[in-house]
Amino acid sequence: MTEVWRWPLLFAAGLGLGAFFYGGLWWTVKRLPAAGHPVLLMLASFAVRTAVTVGMMAGLMAGDWRRLAAVLAGFVAMRFFLVRRQRRHDAVQS
Repeated sequence: MTEVWRWPLLFAAGLGLGAFFYGGLWWTVKRLPAAGHPVLLMLASFAVRTAVTVGMMAGLMAGDWRRLAAVLAGFVAMRFFLVRRQRRHDAVQS
C-alpha cells in the first residue's frame, strides 16, 4: 500500500467496521421483541460483532499504533454519523 493511500484506506476500513458493528447492534435490537431467547440473541450478537471488529482492527493495525488510530477514527466517525442520522429520523417521526 502506498503511503498516500494508506491513511484514507484505514479510515475507510474503520467506517466499514463501524457500520458492521453498529448496524449489527441495530439489527439485533430490532429483533429482540420477537426472539425466543432475547438474552442469547444479544450475547451472541455482541460476541460476533466484537470478535469480528477487534480481529479486523488487530489485523489492520499490523503492530503500528498510528494505523489503529486511523481505523478507530473511522469507527468513531461512523458511530457519530449513525447517531445523528437516527436523531434526525426520530425528529421527523415525532
